[in-house]
Amino acid sequence: MDIREVLSGGDLRSVGHVDEVVAYVGNDPDRFNELRTGLTDDRPVVRMRSADAIEKVTRRHPKLLQAHQASLFEQLQIATQQEVRWHLAQLMPRLMWTEDEAADIVHVLTDWIDTETSAIVIVNALQAMFDLSAVYPRFRFELKALLETQLETGSPAVKSRAKKLLHKL
Repeated sequence: MDIREVLSGGDLRSVGHVDEVVAYVGNDPDRFNELRTGLTDDRPVVRMRSADAIEKVTRRHPKLLQAHQASLFEQLQIATQQEVRWHLAQLMPRLMWTEDEAADIVHVLTDWIDTETSAIVIVNALQAMFDLSAVYPRFRFELKALLETQLETGSPAVKSRAKKLLHKL
């Protein structure tokens, strides 16, 4: 199976054959490696669906991310496509980071929250920061301020998540 070709076709409003790819990849590191290369494909639809499939595969098999930690960290810093960003945000808390790396991630996510128009990206960035702050408490103060701001200015979906996360904080 050529994973990138299976994920191609159609447009950004459909998930295409992501579920087939998730089942095909399973817990296989070689297949996962092939899937991960889709994040840098020239076609936005392949990048989006690859990110979606990676997120779904690693819900069950988070250890598959470890070998790709450096490249995912790099993708986080250069990704501009909102559909890729929202899945990258979901992936970051599934990995073990040094405190400095976590600070870099929080910086990127904060920038997304300040500049992104996609409510999904903002919600997932807030959730990722919340999850990271459970491991790295130093980010809680910054997170609390962001959540309070989003409670005032965010879209309805963002306000809803901000309220939930503030309650848990």
